[in-house]
Amino acid sequence: MIGLDLSAERLNWSEARVDGATFLGCTFPSGVTDRLSAAGAAAFSALSALPFQPYRGDLYRYEELASGYERGGSESLDMRISRWFESSPPTSLFGLVVRALHDATIDAAVARFVEGRRMVGIMGGHALRRDAALYRTVAGLGRALTRAGFSVATGGGPGVMEAANLGAWFTPFDETQLEAAIASLADAPDYSADQERYVQRALDVRNRWPNGGESLGVPTWVYLDEPTTGFASHIAKYFTNSIRENGLLALARSGVVYAPGGAGTEQEIFTDAAQNSLTLYTVRSPVVFLDQQHFEVEHAELVAAVRKQADAFGWGDLVLTCDDPLEAVAFINEHDPDAAGAASVERRRTHADT
Repeated sequence: MIGLDLSAERLNWSEARVDGATFLGCTFPSGVTDRLSAAGAAAFSALSALPFQPYRGDLYRYEELASGYERGGSESLDMRISRWFESSPPTSLFGLVVRALHDATIDAAVARFVEGRRMVGIMGGHALRRDAALYRTVAGLGRALTRAGFSVATGGGPGVMEAANLGAWFTPFDETQLEAAIASLADAPDYSADQERYVQRALDVRNRWPNGGESLGVPTWVYLDEPTTGFASHIAKYFTNSIRENGLLALARSGVVYAPGGAGTEQEIFTDAAQNSLTLYTVRSPVVFLDQQHFEVEHAELVAAVRKQADAFGWGDLVLTCDDPLEAVAFINEHDPDAAGAASVERRRTHADT
């Protein structure tokens, strides 16, 4: 239980069966906490003087993280948490515990969110400009996947990540409205040039086209200078980047699409390949590289290495390079290990250790 005020509840605490229960930030009548601990429960008291609630019962919404922001420069909750994180000494035991508690409850909220959903990750560079052709392509991919019944998950930042969440957001809207939104966003194409204007354009688009489609953003406060995407309906923001990176790839059971990116994207590619080769999360998932010029010509070594490992470990049929978002969606739909049509395909580990 998280954040419940039970101080006025008429309960017989001496008879309560609480062995193994966990209470985070709950309020009890005087003396009850000791009784709960003696009965086998774990009770963590509320923590004050923090700009955030370390015990999360659910995922963030963009409205919550953006609260406090106004045109002209007021500081958002997201920015206040960033400043706290930046100033928290790495050797502070209090800070370490608080961040661990926060991320653990976010993990639990993510697990509840993804249950029953066909999750597809879309990865790629954070520096992609809003006026780039690839931005429009990735937005189309996000919308096509959502319309096909998948739930899109991204790293929750700018660039490719924002484009994918934008596409999912515009699932209820037609092509001309998506194009109008991209044109509006392109007025502030690069977050590093003017972050305030970049964020404001996202807010403008959200306000003009409210009630968008669902998607998940999984950002981190490690990247202090990156704005959180304004188009993910649900946001799982972490303090610990390693948990966020591995978790994002692990939850994308139905597949992962990689658009061009830098070192971070390359790290994700090989982490994903290792997860598939070792069948770490029960299934092996399709891997799509979007943009053949980038992945087959300019960085052919990346795909060659993945294909070599995939062939060695028995999942070579799960790798595709393409330019067409609709081809990517069709491939993922055909090879989704959780789909009815692929249920008979054995994705569990059958290879010998090498």
